Amino acid sequence: MDNNPFRFGSSVLNKNFVNRDSEKKKLISNFRSTINTIIISPRRWGKTSLVKEAIRLTPDANICFCFIDMFFIRSEEEFYTIFAREIIKATASKLDERIANIKEFFRQIIPKIQLGVDVEHELSLSFDWEEIKSSRDEILNLPEKIAVKKGIKIVVCIDEFQNIATFKDSEAVEKSLRSCWQHHQNTSYCLFGSKRHMLSEIFNKKSKPFYRFGDIILLQKIEKEAWIPFLINKFQESGIKISEQQVMFILEKAGNHPYYIQQLSSEVWNHSGNEVTDEIIETAMQGMIDTNGIFYQKEIETLSNTQINLLIAIMNGAKQLTSVESMLKYRLGTPRNVQQNRETLEKSDFIDVTPKNIEILDPVFLEWFKKNLP
Repeated sequence: MDNNPFRFGSSVLNKNFVNRDSEKKKLISNFRSTINTIIISPRRWGKTSLVKEAIRLTPDANICFCFIDMFFIRSEEEFYTIFAREIIKATASKLDERIANIKEFFRQIIPKIQLGVDVEHELSLSFDWEEIKSSRDEILNLPEKIAVKKGIKIVVCIDEFQNIATFKDSEAVEKSLRSCWQHHQNTSYCLFGSKRHMLSEIFNKKSKPFYRFGDIILLQKIEKEAWIPFLINKFQESGIKISEQQVMFILEKAGNHPYYIQQLSSEVWNHSGNEVTDEIIETAMQGMIDTNGIFYQKEIETLSNTQINLLIAIMNGAKQLTSVESMLKYRLGTPRNVQQNRETLEKSDFIDVTPKNIEILDPVFLEWFKKNLP
């Protein structure tokens, strides 16, 4: 049998990437036009894959891309160090050119250089924190200086950008970044992450430094019509028969969630012989629920009774959560309790809140929750 054709848990590119044609077109246009872009959506909806796919489809030798992941960055000092290192690495492929760029573009700050085992590819920079504090602009303006010198455009893509809000005196850091980056003409920034409420706070609040910093893309779920031919083709290419109705069953079970559609399809593929059945889909879904059950139980144990009751109300489709009827029926407490609990559940990624709807984010958790109600 062929290798499993479904991918999840890492970036999905090329033939494994599904739809998002309008978002890709806009991103590529922004890259070429030096327009800053902010991508906001719940976690595991494919932001990183979208950015990397748009980069792959931008075959412009005059554009240099730098990709930075802030997931493990926990301080301002660490951010500046990694930012400088990745810009240097992205804009020069050879070690001697990287070292020459360090000497040319750092005047106020003197970085310490360490070489790895593979000297052609490994380069480590470190800085004296006191020097950084007095000369932050030299690091923040580094990509623009290199772009002007080389006659190129640079696109700096920063994943998990919301982590900047966890830095000490985060608003001062944001002000420093914005004060430099807003003047760049040859460098643009693509900023995104997995905490929608935090990103919305950074980019949509008028009092914040990054308010209206660039073009905001609010990702929606991929249309079911795009998934149907993709999933059918993936199964059929492996010699496994599947009907359109069974694909719709997979989409329904996975809550039309990109990550879980790929994972459930992968599990169904593993369980199937020559043909997919409804029973195989049910078995695969139950296996995912059982695998994650221990983690969901631990998460639920961190919640108060009124927070759990609020989840039940949302699961049952209650619209007016602060109405007397809803608060009495689901034992939600006061309107203030409802508001505070809603904010807590949103920050913890249990729910997704939009102007039109509130829903439980994780479809596998939702199925587990239905079967294990307190």
